[in-house]
Parts: sequence; structure tokens; C-alpha cells
Amino acid sequence: MFFRAQSHLRISKKSVAWGEAVYENGSRQGISWNLNSDYQRVFPYVIADTATVSMRREYYLFRGGYAHQMNRLSIGAEMSYRSTIEYRDRDPRPKNTTLDVQLHFGGGYAVSARRVVGLYAGVGKYTQQSDVQFMNPQGNRVLYHLTGLGMQYFRFKGLQNGVKYEGGNYSAGLSTHTKDGLGLQASTDLEYENIQKRLSSERDIPICDVFQTKWRGELSWTGQWRQWDCKVTFSAETTKREGQERYYDSGLTNYKEIASSRPFIYQHQGMQLSLSALYKFTPAIWLVMLPRLAYDVDNTQYLTPVRQLKTAFLVPSLKLDLSRMFSRSLLSVGFLSHVGRQVHHHFVFTEPQVFDKPVGMFRNNAFMQQASYWDAGLHIRYDFRLVRSLTSAFMQMQLGRRWYDNHQHGHNLEISMGVTL
Repeated sequence: MFFRAQSHLRISKKSVAWGEAVYENGSRQGISWNLNSDYQRVFPYVIADTATVSMRREYYLFRGGYAHQMNRLSIGAEMSYRSTIEYRDRDPRPKNTTLDVQLHFGGGYAVSARRVVGLYAGVGKYTQQSDVQFMNPQGNRVLYHLTGLGMQYFRFKGLQNGVKYEGGNYSAGLSTHTKDGLGLQASTDLEYENIQKRLSSERDIPICDVFQTKWRGELSWTGQWRQWDCKVTFSAETTKREGQERYYDSGLTNYKEIASSRPFIYQHQGMQLSLSALYKFTPAIWLVMLPRLAYDVDNTQYLTPVRQLKTAFLVPSLKLDLSRMFSRSLLSVGFLSHVGRQVHHHFVFTEPQVFDKPVGMFRNNAFMQQASYWDAGLHIRYDFRLVRSLTSAFMQMQLGRRWYDNHQHGHNLEISMGVTL
């Protein structure tokens, strides 16, 4: 179940404010070897148990911003607050509480009568508190602190059941665009993030750190010709993520750090060429076409013992959306299909006996990440006017399915309703 509310308010001729509130209540199913939240934010340093579990989940998001125009200069700011609570009432009993606050400032300056140059900067703070409890009187399970590609932090294996993640991120970007949205547009941004994992059950000693740098760039051109509106976009991005492990002496109570290393490395490079085209058959009927071609390379390594998983995929896709406007309603029907074709893979997994429990899971994950796949999706949306006090209401259904060439598959179904005030 989820709820989303969005607003956009023009305060004056030169000022505007906006806001958004989101609430989700549901569960995550079939979780293996990970008892933490926000995996993409804290990986590979998760706390794990051998059981496959499901967790209840509550998610909150509040976002708001303000912008003001001053002759040739425009300024704005946006702040967001995101919180997640995940838990379960059977052993193992993790309880995760996350908090993510982001603040962005930006400005644009009209360098000519037609073109604007913009600049933004952002800063954020992230925390996650995770505690795992066992209520079974027969005894406790062993908890593992994973370090990537099937490895663990052997020193703290056992009952270290409390961890805390804390860190921050910084970002900056530059862009240029035309006031009418036509012609050449370009943007680039850089983001840096550092998150530290601490054992809250052991005096908050830091045991692992994540350092990530991400760059994105985009170049596009927008034009109009008769009944066509078109936009051609080329984008590229690169991500480098390093994991640092801290080593301590053999003391039982007072821990003294004696060394550190960075054995975990994750790298991603991606390029994408896309076309967005809108064709108007009549003022009431139009078709949107979105063909795209992407190339993605992911490379994950652990230095000692030597382990590596590298994949490269070529992903062509096509999205079609046909809309028909009636006197008091709007009907949209869309279809999406894309194929992930593996063009290269390299898998090295030495010394599995070092930590043999997750070997089966890891090999299965590697098997799935190397598999080619095909996605197909269908969505239908109907917007209609109810009464004068409501601008419109809508009902929407989305259905998707994925087939892998190793005979695995997955599917999703989403039904939503809403109103526009």
C-alpha cells in the first residue's frame, strides 16, 4: 500500500513553491544474507544470517522547495527527509531505522535572451541503526559481517548484533538550457559519498568504510517539425566504490586499530543514446515513442583472495504510449519492452573454503547477474473529471514480467488511484 501527494503553488509572478509527501507500507520478501535496509547505500558491509526472511516495511518521504526569479537571475532550494523502518517478529528479529536528509541549493543566470546557465550544490546526511535480536530460548544463531564477494569480517563473527551506519554526501552540478526548451541542452554533475559502519554493541568502534564517487553527463537536442516534437539524448555515467576494512589488535575490551586496507572495489560505466518523439495525429490523439540503446559494464573485485565478477550488457528498449483525450477524460495505454543482452562476462572465485556457507548463494547470484533477459510491460491509465471541486481523478494499472535465459522469471503488478486538486 502506498500514498503520494504532490503540490505546486505559484506564490507570485516570480515565485513558486512545491512539495511532496509519500507513505508506503508493505514488506520485502525472500531476503537472503542481508538483514539491513538500503542495501544499495551500504553494500557490501551488511550484517547477515543464513535464514531467508521477510521484513515488514514502512517508508516516509517529505520533500519541499522554493524558487524565485530576479530579472536575469533565478535561485532556489529544496530539502528532503526520508525515513524507513523495517522489522520482523520471528527469529532473527532485525529492526532497522534509517534517516536520510538532503539539501540542495541552485541558481540560474540568463547569459543571453535565449540561454540560461545553471549551477547547483547539495549536501546530505545518512544514518541507519540496526539491531538483531533472538528470542528463541534454545540459543542464538551466528551473525556474519559481510565484506563483499562471499567474504566476512572474521574477527567479529558471532553475536555482534548491533551496527550503525553513518555518513554524508556532497554534490555539485552545472547545466545549460534554452528558455523555450528547444535546441542544445547539456548538464554534468559529480557526487561523493562516505559511509562508515560501526559496532554499536562494541562501543561504536568503526570496522568498515565505503567511499563512492559518481559522475554523470548528458547532452541533448530538442526540436519540432510539423506534427513531431523530438529530443535526442546522449548520456554517460561512471561510478567507483571502494570498501575499507579496519584491523584491530587482539585486545578483548579495548580495541586499538593497527592497520587498514581497501580490498573491495566496485566500478560501473554506462552510456545511453535515446530518442523521445511525440506525434500528434489530431489535437486529441497523440503517440509518444521512446527507443533507447544502452551499454553497461559492472566490475566487482575482492583483492585477497582474488575474486571478480565482471559483466557487460547491451540493452535496446522501446516504449510506446498512445493517448486519447475525450470531453471530460483522458485514456493512455502504453507498452514497454527491453532486452538485456550479455556481451561479456568474467567470473573468478578462488579459495571458497575460506568461508564456505555463502558459496552457494554467491554462485547463484553470479549466475543470475550474467544471464541475458527480456522485459515486457503494459500500463493503462484513465484520468477523469469528477466534480467541480476536483480537477481530476485517475486510476492506473501497471503489469510487468521478466524472462531470463536461464529459465528464471519474475513479475510485478501495481494498481493505483489518485486525485488532482
